[in-house]
Amino acid sequence: MTVYDVLSFLESQELYDFLFPWKVVFLFVSVAFIFAIIYYYNRNGFLPNEANRRIQDFLSFQRFDPKRIFQMRSKKIASFLNKKNYKRAILMMEELLIDVLKNENIKGDNLLELIENSSVSNIPELKNIYTISEEIKEGQGYILNLEELERLFASCEEALKRFKIIPWFYFIFC
Repeated sequence: MTVYDVLSFLESQELYDFLFPWKVVFLFVSVAFIFAIIYYYNRNGFLPNEANRRIQDFLSFQRFDPKRIFQMRSKKIASFLNKKNYKRAILMMEELLIDVLKNENIKGDNLLELIENSSVSNIPELKNIYTISEEIKEGQGYILNLEELERLFASCEEALKRFKIIPWFYFIFC
């Protein structure tokens, strides 16, 4: 058998007709596995919050409304506060503030720079959110002080009110 015979066999219509149904079956199985992996990661929380939120927004087929999404995220933060999961609430609050400030077209690389370049730079304790969240991310064992946390969340609430993300009566009913 020569190289020419092998090449002509690989290019033959009979081999193509034989392999085509198998190609289709494997294609569908591959697509099903990809969706199963995405579903599994989404279900178990392996996807980062940002990617998970974007996938949910895409799959919801609704008009993109950032204020509505920011309100839903602030409700989720309030639910973490009610469950006394304060460290996660601080990290989510930092992400929310970054997204709100970037949505307002404010320039900056991190939360601290975004706050300094915005109209909420005069809110006390807002800059402490950045330092505390960095300590939590680095795993330095930040010890939570409930009075300080109340001030942090009050300053975050004030900032969200200034950007008209949440109404003034929002946290009263949460």
